[in-house]
Amino acid sequence: MKESSIEKKVLAANERLRVAQERLDAAILTNDGSWPHAEAMKEISERLREARVCNDQVQQHIEASAEVVPSGRDCPACGTSIRAQATLCGYCWTRLSPSL
Repeated sequence: MKESSIEKKVLAANERLRVAQERLDAAILTNDGSWPHAEAMKEISERLREARVCNDQVQQHIEASAEVVPSGRDCPACGTSIRAQATLCGYCWTRLSPSL
């Protein structure tokens, strides 16, 4: 299945989050109070924050662009429930324009 560019961005953001979290966890485990570890933890924490911001933006974009596509509609001639993409009513045989 081919992924959309938005899905790829979400996957990339989630991967960045995972990597950043792993690095932060490793830095915390090895922190003995020395300055190099403190700097590493600051850098990793910043990367994690950036990844979360990116992920939130992508998620907001997905939610904002999500369309509710009706799966069905009523035939304008007879009122029978038909598929939204139908071009012919199966009950009264009226020709229709697809709603999509």
